[in-house]
Amino acid sequence: MDFVVAFSLDKNWFYTMSQPKKCWTDEHIDVFFYYLRKKSKLRRMDQYRYTTLNCLFNSHINNAHTRYYNSPADDIISTQEHIARGVAVSIHERSIINIINGFSIPATLPWHLVDEVYISVNCDEEFHWVLTVMVLRKRLIKVYDSDFGPRKKVHSGDIKKLSQILPNYLHDSGFFEKSERTDWAALDVYKDNDCGMFVATFAEFLSDEINMSYDSFGSDYLHKRYATLLWKYGLDKAKAGYVSDNDDLPKLKSVFNPAAENELVNVG
Repeated sequence: MDFVVAFSLDKNWFYTMSQPKKCWTDEHIDVFFYYLRKKSKLRRMDQYRYTTLNCLFNSHINNAHTRYYNSPADDIISTQEHIARGVAVSIHERSIINIINGFSIPATLPWHLVDEVYISVNCDEEFHWVLTVMVLRKRLIKVYDSDFGPRKKVHSGDIKKLSQILPNYLHDSGFFEKSERTDWAALDVYKDNDCGMFVATFAEFLSDEINMSYDSFGSDYLHKRYATLLWKYGLDKAKAGYVSDNDDLPKLKSVFNPAAENELVNVG
């Protein structure tokens, strides 16, 4: 099935989603977040509340953060190495600014049109997913974490990178000129390997403005629900040929048409 942001090769892709204690991959998160973006765009423009990002966004943030918050050992590298790093990181900086302006991610929205941005974060490469919500008008970062244990403070470093890096790129992208000027902070809240499923649940409940209660989160039910939901969405998309104006259009193949002999000019 073609979900635009990923391809599910077989039913095992959905089976993994449907089973408790099975880790969701970045593809599962990306497809569900794509589904939420598409659902959001069914609203009128004046009702847009949120958009979601893909997992690659965090890679751009990490690379930019490494460039500007180097370790002391990096102070002794040569000028040529500094220049090389600057050229490399400029690719990630352009990607961040393009994403803020509503490009690079299929079916996304420019940030100045929404109140919140949902970002999935894989904490410290431990394969534990949390949902980070950027409340743009308050310049506030909220963190929704399914882990009530001691691990819940581990992700502070990942969130700190967002709080340090994003204000600069919001400014550079012209975000503040397009929206109201409105302060930065961070908040907190796993169970086995269900963190990816909980990130999807947090994002769905927030997008639909449903009050959340952990007591009402039935893990087995939610796993099966999301696997079924995306399976049906994929089938409907394939059968009906859903198209979005904001999806990446297929690239046209270049065609070479040789000129007629009487149109050729020899330069000697």
